Amino acid sequence: MKYIYYVIAVMVVFSGLTAYGLFDNARLEISQPLITVNDRIISENEFEKMLARKPSYMTRQQFMDSVIEKQLLIQQAVKMGINKEENFRQSVENFYEQSLIKILLDRKLDSMIVDVSSDEIEKYRIYSAYTFEITKSIFPTLADFQNKTHGTIEKIEQDFINLSDDLKFTVMHLAQGETSRPQSGRFGVAVYTLDSMKKNENATDALTKDFDIKKVSLYIQDKKKEQLMDEWMDQIRKSAEIWRKNEK
Repeated sequence: MKYIYYVIAVMVVFSGLTAYGLFDNARLEISQPLITVNDRIISENEFEKMLARKPSYMTRQQFMDSVIEKQLLIQQAVKMGINKEENFRQSVENFYEQSLIKILLDRKLDSMIVDVSSDEIEKYRIYSAYTFEITKSIFPTLADFQNKTHGTIEKIEQDFINLSDDLKFTVMHLAQGETSRPQSGRFGVAVYTLDSMKKNENATDALTKDFDIKKVSLYIQDKKKEQLMDEWMDQIRKSAEIWRKNEK
């Protein structure tokens, strides 16, 4: 929290110093103003940097008009004292945290390199002609799963192509009679057991004309990355010191 206030304070001070020309570079830019909106001066250099975020459908003049309108609204909000309100502070905090997390996850995803083998694509193609019988066991918590308490069972019988994307990827990595790793979700912790699979003789399209290799390859690639992200998150959680108060 203190760090957020520190960042905001530095930004405010820096903006103020720039506006009044207390830095040499700021003096240079202010001496070449492109736009002024009351006390707010936007130099040619600053506007050129803004142009990098210009939507493609806007002309330069339209974008300049939008910048002026934005400054008018900001000044009006400050005049009304909105920037001093608690909900504004919380919005800034939430935006900061969400942006930080998004950049972290984007960088982590970009750093992941996964390969999709021809065997995996062929397995998906073959499974597309099968019907699967699956037992889904649901537990309220991970502790319940480990102790095998308070579990409920659901039987699933469905063609592979009609399974959810997550369940497809799960059964692709199960042998008959094998049970998946626990998966956390909205309704607790679930595990899946592959009971049986039988070929659907009528599913010829899945093996021929309707099979999209590129689409399947991207699907498997995405699911592999999701799996790596989950494993990475588990590592972070295990290496952290976490305490929570037990609530009755």
